[in-house]
Amino acid sequence: MRTFISFVLAAILAALIPFSASAAAPVCDFTRDLEVGVDGEDVHCLQKYLNDAGITIASEGVGSPGNETSLFREKTKEAVVKWQAKNGLPASGFFGALSRAKYKALTGATPATPATPATPGVTPATPATPATPALQSQIAALLAQIEKLKQNPATPTVSNKAVQDQIRKAINAIEDADEQLGDAGGGSEAAKANFNEARDDLFKAVDAYFDGNMTKAQEYADDAYDNAQDAFEEAGGVSSEDEAEDLIEKVEDRIEEARDTIEDADDDGKDVDEAEELLDDAERKLEEAQNAFDDEEYEEAEELADDADELVDDALDAIGGSKEDDAEDAIRDAKEAIADAKEAIEEADDDGEDTDDAEELLEEAEDKLDEAEEAFDDEDYDDAEELANEAKELAGDAEDEL
Repeated sequence: MRTFISFVLAAILAALIPFSASAAAPVCDFTRDLEVGVDGEDVHCLQKYLNDAGITIASEGVGSPGNETSLFREKTKEAVVKWQAKNGLPASGFFGALSRAKYKALTGATPATPATPATPGVTPATPATPATPALQSQIAALLAQIEKLKQNPATPTVSNKAVQDQIRKAINAIEDADEQLGDAGGGSEAAKANFNEARDDLFKAVDAYFDGNMTKAQEYADDAYDNAQDAFEEAGGVSSEDEAEDLIEKVEDRIEEARDTIEDADDDGKDVDEAEELLDDAERKLEEAQNAFDDEEYEEAEELADDADELVDDALDAIGGSKEDDAEDAIRDAKEAIADAKEAIEEADDDGEDTDDAEELLEEAEDKLDEAEEAFDDEDYDDAEELANEAKELAGDAEDEL
């Protein structure tokens, strides 16, 4: 699938490069965004322009040719969608900066050029007419701004950067939702509706951004992200936020349990200094994960929580234990590996896969585990640990066969 940044970039080019002017259309002076709920003479002019251009608001009655109104309602939006689709624009029904630029190119209208946000190092020229070289400078400037959206500019203004970050975030969420919808065979009607709303909100955000309205761009970008997240979850996806939150809670519990284990080991006279240091490192790493989560950096939070989880493992490994403890730990690990392999084999069998080789390896793993437990009961802890490790390895081989 083509990325949405590429789609937006193509839409901007389509909006600026003229096709053929409409000779019969009225000349309107559009100076604001038009959408459902807006009222004004500019809406009346837009309706007349669309009707004259052959994209009728209504065939009869209110909105029909000669009966245009100043109210932007659903029928006007539907006509704008058709006009945008016909002219290579994002068909959102939102008549913003891109649509105004396309209108000017088609009609030769020359009202004031919409403002573009200040971007360091980029000074767009004001075109005299759509066909002049100055227009090419404006296109180049807009392309440079799009590139900055893609490349995380180093020195944008604070307000612009916040909007750019949110637009990037919305784009990533929409692409994740699109992939999840594909995996879900299209998803539910609710998921599709939220996805379409997210896409439309994204186009509106970029439109408002290039119109210089950072507040509106931020609002639309926020809406695009929220709708994309809803679409993703309704299609069966688990959000990065939920995954990170679950992992952080899990590691918090593990740290508490490890702290108890270390205290018990200390009471038994074992050397726990290294284990305590590692567990302290785990707590600090988990605190970093929580801070990243609070900043809505969910992927980073998950990575940090994983690091904390590994440090908990290291802390437990660092507790000086007896051969009996080592053998007991090995048997427990083997049991877990066998349970995981058994579950994977059952799922593969339900899916109609060939699981014969995997089942044979699992049986060998279970036999080894039985031998390990017998050795443990006989207090032959070295053999018990060795046999348990072999059982764990066989269980892993069984999963690999799938």
